[in-house]
Amino acid sequence: MFKRKTLAALTFTALVSLTSAAFAEDASIRFAWWGNEARAANTLKVIKLFEEKNPGITVKAEYSGYDGYQTRLSTQFAGGTEPDVMQVLLAWLPMFSKKGDGFEDINKFSSLINLEEFPKTTLEQVSINGKMQGVPIGSTGFLFLYNKEPWQKAKIDYPKTWDELFEAGKLMRERLGDEYYPLDPTTQGSFLISLSWAMQKYNVNFIDPDEPKVSMSEEQVADWLRFFKRLENEHVLVSIKARTAMGGANKPTSQMPDWVEGKWGGVYSQDSTLTSRADTLTGGLDQLEVGPYIMLPDAKTAGTMSRTGFIYSISKHSKQQEAAAKFINFLTTDAEAARIIGTSRAIPASKTQWDVLTNENLIPPIQKIGTGQIMELDEKGLVPRFSLYFEHPLIYKLLFNTFEELSFDKTTPEEAAPKLIKEATRILSRL
Repeated sequence: MFKRKTLAALTFTALVSLTSAAFAEDASIRFAWWGNEARAANTLKVIKLFEEKNPGITVKAEYSGYDGYQTRLSTQFAGGTEPDVMQVLLAWLPMFSKKGDGFEDINKFSSLINLEEFPKTTLEQVSINGKMQGVPIGSTGFLFLYNKEPWQKAKIDYPKTWDELFEAGKLMRERLGDEYYPLDPTTQGSFLISLSWAMQKYNVNFIDPDEPKVSMSEEQVADWLRFFKRLENEHVLVSIKARTAMGGANKPTSQMPDWVEGKWGGVYSQDSTLTSRADTLTGGLDQLEVGPYIMLPDAKTAGTMSRTGFIYSISKHSKQQEAAAKFINFLTTDAEAARIIGTSRAIPASKTQWDVLTNENLIPPIQKIGTGQIMELDEKGLVPRFSLYFEHPLIYKLLFNTFEELSFDKTTPEEAAPKLIKEATRILSRL
């Protein structure tokens, strides 16, 4: 959980009080975001509350659906007319601020935005060349989520080590049948779960978190790919090939009949999407449990991809940057704002808002357990940094294609490794 920093919080409150005189004159800021009707309604309520608590600052809402939002923002950027505050996907940072100079540096507003509220790893993820591009709205990480029924039927404990996971695959097949698997990962989960193991073993990520280049050696990549093949071959993962035959390699787990019927024992899932996995289960959330994060002995990283989904950024062209900073601080750290917004955007990244939602039971218990596990890994220094380029559509397409070819036995790990490195290097050099 977040470490309590009472003294820092009191100091920050005092600093904010001292800056209140800065808003004696009226300030008007524009705030742009995308989302559904529920998110829009909640956000408008928070804007009204902020204006009531901060007379002299007016917030003009500019909201829409996701379609067209990025295009419109790009056009505004080109003309220097972007909103004062804007909701931005983390994956867009290389496009809008490749060198870290596209948005105003949030570090400049440390007296107005309580950065002590946020995990250090999360703040590092939104920084480029030492400049913080925005304030994280929420964060999410991958973990092991289990449907407890097949595990109880097979009388198997949830694995804590990779060896125990392989043993679970063997025992579940022997005791329940060929249709039963410990995990259904989807294609994305397939390369992320095997990458987690590779990062635990080598303490290096596929793409360097600081530079757009491949960090792993050819042998390390080949080992990563061999481990993936072993997971499929030893009946640990539902294979990409098998999933394709069932209706889609990337079809959501909750829509797959074998998940609904209790034949698949779990998923490698983001903590922010835990509740959606229960939609088609007879027992609902009561049927799901978060398992231990599987680790190699003495690993220096868990290898889980934990990152913020999107951020609130301040325009470099804004003439009301301090008012914008004060508004962002309210959106992301205020307790009353948390009660209104809830989890309509994400599981909040700030300590105060997380505490409000959990202490007042505004988050399902399993969500609290899952997100708590990611937080604990982060506090132990086991959550690695991932490159902003890792989730670039071209890199993801390359990974999807590579792992599908491996699953269909169209290539081998030894053949695929140098090709994957070469193509990833080519893509990264052009971004």
